[in-house]
Amino acid sequence: MDRISHEETTLWVDTEGGHVTIGTGSEELVGGSLTLDRRALAEAASISATTDTHTGGLTLSLVVENDGAEPLSVDELSFESTVEAFGPDTRVFEHGYQSWSPTASVPVGERFPEERDDNAPMMLDLAAPDDRRTSNFLTAVSDGNQTLTIGFLEHDRACTRFDIDDDSSGVHAVDAVAAFDGITLEPGETLEVPTLWIDTTRDPSEALDALATAIGEEMDARVPETVPTGWCSWYHYFTDVTEADVRENLSELDAWEIPVDIVQLDDGYMRAFGDWRTIDEDFDDLTVLADDIEAAGYTPGLWLAPFYVEQSANLFTDHPEWFITDPETGEPVDGGYRAGDHLYGLDTTHPEVKEWLRETFETVVDTWGFQYLKLDFLFASALPGDRYDNDCTRIEAYRTGLEMINETVGDDVFILGCGAPLAPSIGLVDAMRIGPDTDPVWETPGESASQPALKNAVRNTLTRQFLHRKWWINDPDCQLVRETSDLTTAERESFATLVAMTGGVNIFSDRIAEIDPAGKRLLERTLAPAETATVESLLGSEFPDLVRCERPGDGAPTVAVFNWADEPQTVSVDPSDHVEGGVRIWDGLAGTEVTVDETTGLLERTLPAHGCAVFAFTDGTDPVGDKSTLLGSPGLE
Repeated sequence: MDRISHEETTLWVDTEGGHVTIGTGSEELVGGSLTLDRRALAEAASISATTDTHTGGLTLSLVVENDGAEPLSVDELSFESTVEAFGPDTRVFEHGYQSWSPTASVPVGERFPEERDDNAPMMLDLAAPDDRRTSNFLTAVSDGNQTLTIGFLEHDRACTRFDIDDDSSGVHAVDAVAAFDGITLEPGETLEVPTLWIDTTRDPSEALDALATAIGEEMDARVPETVPTGWCSWYHYFTDVTEADVRENLSELDAWEIPVDIVQLDDGYMRAFGDWRTIDEDFDDLTVLADDIEAAGYTPGLWLAPFYVEQSANLFTDHPEWFITDPETGEPVDGGYRAGDHLYGLDTTHPEVKEWLRETFETVVDTWGFQYLKLDFLFASALPGDRYDNDCTRIEAYRTGLEMINETVGDDVFILGCGAPLAPSIGLVDAMRIGPDTDPVWETPGESASQPALKNAVRNTLTRQFLHRKWWINDPDCQLVRETSDLTTAERESFATLVAMTGGVNIFSDRIAEIDPAGKRLLERTLAPAETATVESLLGSEFPDLVRCERPGDGAPTVAVFNWADEPQTVSVDPSDHVEGGVRIWDGLAGTEVTVDETTGLLERTLPAHGCAVFAFTDGTDPVGDKSTLLGSPGLE
């Protein structure tokens, strides 16, 4: 039996018996057996294991060899575990499958609302069991005393997940699963299983941060130095956008002189999902439009969903053989229902689909001239089903499609992913949407946690912050600062603060003529955003309420405290938790100096529902006064 220890964690590996135990010192936390296709591994193949340390955690690398005389179909490799250490006070960090899937720390036994049938293909890994909690790619479990943070390091072939058996009494199993979708392992061939990374000593926030770093390194993440800022058509015009609308806002931007980079045209310019080169009658010439955006000093951006095709599209009618199909019926796999039509996923292993992708993106980039691409509904090419190349996993197929796009557009085009399987996208996008659409409302009662709503966008912006600048640039989705939405002033200020502090993509999506001076000032004050931030107590609640960063304008440590409750609450901040010695403290929203309560030594505020307070701690001698910004540098000396 192999044994490796790091810090207080020991990993015991018995390759002959297929048994792995993770413990703290001599105490067992998790133990289980490795299985192949739901059978004992020893019955079908041999296994070799390597243990090591990486980024402060222990790693387990497995290689499976088919030492029999017949081919093996490899569906799932799993580490089926038993857990006894985590009781009723435990919280589980549940990480969603794709951009919009809810991610948060939740108490054992509690679940996010179920997805509707028409949403499930979009939001969920459909191969996961429906009788357990699923956390995709990584997870963490903590009861306040003991912790387990665990994840896979490689995501370029298998679709990985953790099937968690929990109820109100605690966690009973954390099964690590690598799905290979029935690929064939010939006699004598070997299969490398994604490396499992384990930490049981650090606070889960710290351990998840280290795990994200390790995954980013293994997957060759690309992280741009600068963060996109700009305007997008979607949240005011939606699919009713016209070329005249874009030109109106381009003119308004020119007059405003706000320092942003991108003007992005969203959904509505084309006839149908799939018919990307068939332009709607409300648009004249996209080449001329992109040229005019660039001539005005902005980067022209375009939205499209390259792997997703609606039933009414010409592409679907003309090329029925291009789609992922159900192995039992031979019909295209259900990809969900949107805007009154059924949608399906392109088979990106099909040679003709690859050529179609190349031609489409040559048109978008080389002919039309768009240099910033938001690629949406990307999950569609990773749907389970039959493909032209059935010895290709769905993750390999997904990455094949993205690789074709990258090869076609080149290194100078910025790619923002959205609606995408998260970890398998690393290294193939520059930025990634990490939450649901924001929408001009706080929440829609009765909808699931994946659906458009500012509340749902806030949740994932907080809980996936640890991915920022490790896997890509995070995209929290668009700011909406116009008064004509259903968002309150407090909600607009809170999201502006969150966007600015967390350092991700900063795009706004209002009709500029409808933004009043206060809205314009709020938006201006989020530029330039911080480089990154730390979200405190990630496993403490579903909505963490304290975020810290360094203010880029003057380097001042800055703290935002939020009230995510539906009623006013009094919150407090202890300056000594964030800075040492005597400092001057500035209210980041009001731009005025504040002092601590002489009795308590705390900064206290009563915040409205969904509101926030921002405090910057500086040792400067001159007051910032009216020149202050929320976080950015414009106007600061």
